[in-house]
Amino acid sequence: MQSSKRLKRAGLEMGLWAILLLDVLWWGTRVAAGAAICLFLLFYLVYRLEAVLDYRHSKHIRERMTVRKVRSIEEKYSRMDTFSSPEKRALGRTGLDRYFYYVRYEQVQALLNRFALDASRVLDMGCGFGKNTMYVAEQLKIGAVGLDLDEVKLAWAAGEAAKRGISNRVELICADAAFPPLRSGAFDCIVMTEVLEHQLDPGQGIAACQDLLTDNGFLIITVPSRHNLAYSNNPFVLIEKAISLVDDRVLPCYHNLHAESQYKRRNPEPEYAIHYNFSCQTLERMLDEAGFRMVLRGSFEMEIFPYLLVELLFHGELERMRSCVAPLERIITRLPAVGRLGQHLVYVARKKA
Repeated sequence: MQSSKRLKRAGLEMGLWAILLLDVLWWGTRVAAGAAICLFLLFYLVYRLEAVLDYRHSKHIRERMTVRKVRSIEEKYSRMDTFSSPEKRALGRTGLDRYFYYVRYEQVQALLNRFALDASRVLDMGCGFGKNTMYVAEQLKIGAVGLDLDEVKLAWAAGEAAKRGISNRVELICADAAFPPLRSGAFDCIVMTEVLEHQLDPGQGIAACQDLLTDNGFLIITVPSRHNLAYSNNPFVLIEKAISLVDDRVLPCYHNLHAESQYKRRNPEPEYAIHYNFSCQTLERMLDEAGFRMVLRGSFEMEIFPYLLVELLFHGELERMRSCVAPLERIITRLPAVGRLGQHLVYVARKKA
């Protein structure tokens, strides 16, 4: 359903582009081009209005949120059969989203190969089901600590570690990532993927990582991006996203809430946990204020129209989609500026000595 809706929207926008270009280059009436531009503007204004309304309607939920509430909501969903393992969570997604779900782990693990090889101890902060924790212990042969607020996910991770015979290299802790019960300077590398957006105070989460790292230790962090294109072909949205890389004040006020799906004012779900989206300016400022210097900046999971066509063509078959999407993704994410417009920001920062 989600894939169908976004494909229809993106297809409609591509149709408007075709009408606009045909009128400018061939028909010459300027009427069709003007109508296309007006429709683009109307769609853009509706998108901005919805963002403002969603922000206002979710305000009272955000203000009343507590760590205990976040824990209870996360555990509730983890106990559902469709959410009770990484594989089941992946199966609940559309083909393209499922592909990127697995690619996200590959991206992070490639960074672990690069920045954690010389580490004596690695912390997976907000480890969830512990996929990155297992990777560190099993593939890199390094002692790994996984910390998460959700006991249900940690129980699954403990069983998986035992099944793989790596329990002696894996330690799992149930705690708040903003206030971890761990010794200062105990880790050479911390990986924090898709965690910061769920914290009541993201700044405290980064400060905790800074405290736990040794001098010159690495922090590998990914967060949802406010610059993401969201498969839009609307020129006003594209201009907004391009400008936002220089000045994020052009973006609409945005704060969604997350449980099974993102906050929807028109069809709200009964329970939500915190879910921020970050601009690169915000994330870099937070890292700098916490005492980090940037080593690597980038993004991944480009939400562009051709990927939707690939999903439609291959009916969600992961390996066939990979054969088309992976090469294109490698090229696009390396382009200046354009490569910063993915759905997720990825940063590697080093603690200042």
